[in-house]
Amino acid sequence: MRGRGLLSAAAALAVASLVPVAKTDARPPLYNPLYLESFETDLGGWGPSGFNASPILVTRSTNAASSGVASMRVDQDGQGFSWNTRDEGNTTNLSAFYQAWNAASTLPENQVYVEFDVIYHHADIPDTATFMNMSVYMNNPNGFRQVDSLALDDGAHIQGNIDQTIHIAIPISSFSGFGDRIPTGADYYQLGWSMNGNWGAGNGTAGDGIGDATVYYDDVAITVVPEPVTAGALGLVGLAAVRRRRG
Repeated sequence: MRGRGLLSAAAALAVASLVPVAKTDARPPLYNPLYLESFETDLGGWGPSGFNASPILVTRSTNAASSGVASMRVDQDGQGFSWNTRDEGNTTNLSAFYQAWNAASTLPENQVYVEFDVIYHHADIPDTATFMNMSVYMNNPNGFRQVDSLALDDGAHIQGNIDQTIHIAIPISSFSGFGDRIPTGADYYQLGWSMNGNWGAGNGTAGDGIGDATVYYDDVAITVVPEPVTAGALGLVGLAAVRRRRG
């Protein structure tokens, strides 16, 4: 499914207490997404962050997916922390991504969530690693904010070749900083994330399989969760619904 606006903010809250949508075995139900990108056709607006610290390659892939057949693949050359991906909506493109953030700006921040699946396919991660994790950022004229230490992939999974899909669900209220985190009618809205781990040195080129680690991402969504559900069903930050299988 190409990324697109799915519900207005008012409509999302109106039906939020009814039926969850898009349930899969990789994650809990998505509640009323304002935006959903599953990379079935292309990357939508997603691509390199432009301020990555390591060489990266961002592509659409059919190697792994949590729903459908495709996902976004990110290859990072060499270990360490790097902000790798980004989507941006702005007043020039007025994309579905922009419209979703603008609609979300009118809602309580603890009811708006960023959700996506992180897919660790260990055939694509060097087994020398003992951990991988990530941070997620949002950025707009009111500031750059982040949430850290998400989606831990530990040595037991990596070295045991036990693939896993981890569902991330972050309320906007959990992003760092103070004040209005989603201004209405902003010039731009950005969302992206990092890779981090200790799999070894690279060779300066991403995507050639030498010193690379690869992670897949799917079903990126901006969702609206009804107030009675937020604390009990989804928890606070980085809810992990994990599916494991031995490769």
